[in-house]
Amino acid sequence: MALTLAATASAIVWLHALIGRAGIAVGAILTMFVGNPLSSLAMPKEWLPSFWGEFGQFFVPGASGNLLRSLAYFPDASTTRPWLALAGSAVVGVALSLIGRHRDEEVVHLEGMVEPDPA
Repeated sequence: MALTLAATASAIVWLHALIGRAGIAVGAILTMFVGNPLSSLAMPKEWLPSFWGEFGQFFVPGASGNLLRSLAYFPDASTTRPWLALAGSAVVGVALSLIGRHRDEEVVHLEGMVEPDPA
């Protein structure tokens, strides 16, 4: 559950760093209105159109739901893909957040300092 929260939060923080305050709304909309319906939590992924059922398992709600279901009901099933999807989402979100937070920084020129000649 902690990895699920970290992956969701890092995606929203990344979107906030990328596009500002609107990124929080975009992240919530993507999670609630795209990720949840494609997650196949209420029905098997085979009941969704072919591509969408598989695609939804890479969103955070789909990966976490699949992982929870596998661990609770099918302990011998492979859980590698949901773990990788959640960990990858968290790591990519944190990395892009660190990159995106420098988006609006200005270069500071100190008086009396001489920049080296690029030639």
